[in-house]
This record gives sequence, C-alpha cells and structure tokens, in this order.
Amino acid sequence: HSISAGLDYPGVGPEHAWLKDSGRAEYVAITDDEALKAFHTLCRTEGIIPALESSHAVAHAMKIAPTMKPDQILLVNLSGRGDKDIDIYRENLKDLDE
Repeated sequence: HSISAGLDYPGVGPEHAWLKDSGRAEYVAITDDEALKAFHTLCRTEGIIPALESSHAVAHAMKIAPTMKPDQILLVNLSGRGDKDIDIYRENLKDLDE
C-alpha cells in the first residue's frame, strides 16, 4: 500500500521485470514519510509541486545525491501534477521542517 494512488498497484509488468533482470534498472522502496518529506522539500526549495508518485523518485535522489562525485549527474523525471495531492499532503503533515 502506498499513499500515492498511482503506485498502489500490486503487479510488475514484463518490461520492468526484463529491465531489472538485465541490470538496466534498479528498483528501490521509499516510505510514505520519505515521499512526503521529498514533496515538502521540493515545494519549499524549488517552488515545484511534484506528484506524490514523482516524490518517491525525488526521495531516492535525495538519499543518493550526497554519495555522488562532483562530476556525476543525477536526473529525476517529474510527471503528473502535485496540486491534486495537496490534501493528502496536508492530512499527513508532520514536523517536516526538522
């Protein structure tokens, strides 16, 4: 179960299975709290309201960015609209400024 409706699907398509098995993709788990914190951070620092689905990718990017070398590039694709998720964000708002 995910706070993000677009990720609350209990299946994996054959393309994703092939990408993982071939080593071309890596999949990681992000908690709802991590996604909400990433949502909050991107809103505050960049003025971008990401969809909660994309907030999961932002959360993972925030985890791995400190481990990267200065010449490495990190690219995150933001899709969807976060304004539809504002109420979910508000309902789950915690002490995110810490």
